[in-house]
Amino acid sequence: MAPAAAARLPARVALIGFMGAGKSTVGRLLASRLRYAFLDLDAWIEGQRGQSIRQIFETEGEEAFRLLERDALAALASHRKVVIAAGGGAPMSEDNRAFFRDAATFYLEISFEEFLRRTAGSPDRPLRGRPLEELRALFESRLPVYRKLGVIVSSEGRTPPQVVEEILEKLKRRSRG
Repeated sequence: MAPAAAARLPARVALIGFMGAGKSTVGRLLASRLRYAFLDLDAWIEGQRGQSIRQIFETEGEEAFRLLERDALAALASHRKVVIAAGGGAPMSEDNRAFFRDAATFYLEISFEEFLRRTAGSPDRPLRGRPLEELRALFESRLPVYRKLGVIVSSEGRTPPQVVEEILEKLKRRSRG
């Protein structure tokens, strides 16, 4: 990225989307290209708690996890030069939406079928064990929020480097405007 464009980069870049959209993989690559730190929100919470997300869901429940997520985002709101891969449910809380509005937020979009394919056999995803109809309803309920908060970038049928290139191009255009 040209020095002038780099000087106008956002303090924080956030990646949102449903499970399996590629937020963590794309986030690591994007952070490297921007020379930013990378933070996976779920991994950060796991590190703070010393428990996996699945364990937190099982022992304390989803509501307690969502409060941890809210507190983590509040703590990260002052961080600069960071790419954050948010958990799929993080944007659903109104308390968290200001964080995503203040960051350069990108919604990594995939279809429901692609989500199923990418997450098949992923026991570490607590919501993945729900019945198919419930998962589809959850997926569809989140779409309007994702689309409202983030610039849409399709990650379906594309490699992570291709997705990163599109995000970089959108950031470049954003910094010009």
